[in-house]
Amino acid sequence: MDQLTDEVISFLQQNETNFLNKWKEKAMLPPDLTQLQREKLDSTGKFIFQVALHALSLPKADLQSYLQANAYKIAQIQIRENSDIEILVYNLNMAKNILCEEASYFSKEMQTLKKVFKHLSYIFDHFSYHAVMHYSRLKQQLIEQENRHIHSSHEDRLTLLGQMTSSFVHEFRNPLTTVQGFVQLLRAEYPDLPYMDIISSELDQLKFRITQFLMLSKKQEANQEEVIFSLNELVEQVASFVYPRLLELKVSLQREIEDNLYLKGIQEEVRQVIINIIFNAIEVMVTTDAESVILIKGYRDGDSIYLEASNTGPKIPDTLIKDIFEPFVTTKKTGTGLGLYVSRQIIEKHHGQLLCSSNDEWTTFTIILPAPLQKE
Repeated sequence: MDQLTDEVISFLQQNETNFLNKWKEKAMLPPDLTQLQREKLDSTGKFIFQVALHALSLPKADLQSYLQANAYKIAQIQIRENSDIEILVYNLNMAKNILCEEASYFSKEMQTLKKVFKHLSYIFDHFSYHAVMHYSRLKQQLIEQENRHIHSSHEDRLTLLGQMTSSFVHEFRNPLTTVQGFVQLLRAEYPDLPYMDIISSELDQLKFRITQFLMLSKKQEANQEEVIFSLNELVEQVASFVYPRLLELKVSLQREIEDNLYLKGIQEEVRQVIINIIFNAIEVMVTTDAESVILIKGYRDGDSIYLEASNTGPKIPDTLIKDIFEPFVTTKKTGTGLGLYVSRQIIEKHHGQLLCSSNDEWTTFTIILPAPLQKE
């Protein structure tokens, strides 16, 4: 530190009160400050003043590490006070201008003070750069922490739901199996008995919903065997299963499926996904006056099997579609937001993808699964 810089620092220290008064007058304030926050803002001005003067006294070799350390401190203050970064940048620039103005009153010719002004500008430019960098990193860490908390909350809710469902869903299956058995006996003994088809169909759908909750609770039967099965036959089975619901709500189911498509996996789980997607489509189309159509397309492309289920229901909003497979996200008033989440889990377990796209004409769910090397 040379003689001139030493004298300027002493002069500025004697005029600290002038600096702080001008700082309080000109500094930009966040809206709705409490009295405590105003007092903290005053201490921020004093902190900046002390950092700048000490930085003036440091050799160049020590300057950057000192500025970085103190820029981190002021970034932390801004984060704690929930103050925007542009306010910090403005106030740092304002502090530089006030210090330069105070230094200009020093009893030396302006020409001799130019190097002091230049050094102050260098200090504040680098101090601002490090403060913005630290602020951005701290803010990103906060966002990531909040996202982890949100994800953890979802997982906690799913865990709780799993614990609840696993305790009583099994209690549903036993009487349901008994009822289905007696329905089959009644159909065998009294083939002309009315409404038996409707009862059987409703029981099948109830069993489907129970299976869905069992998959969510992760208490379903383990070690299910993977087999190679016909996708064409599976879609026919699903069409028969959902037919009563399609007929009731006047929904047209159209199919365009290539011959001889095969998949390897747990057939019942893939069936579950297809039924779930079709049921979702039926339920959303009930709310529209347009023609209700579900179009199923199946084809092979390279080493992958594609199954597309499109419906003419309302467009899924762009703000929602990116989260459509997250738990508890739904477009239906009475939906749980779990069906698509379970479906994606199943498809990913089969090393595939479940995608969604939506426009004003069609909403399409696309299942992509690896084709087996050979069929049995």
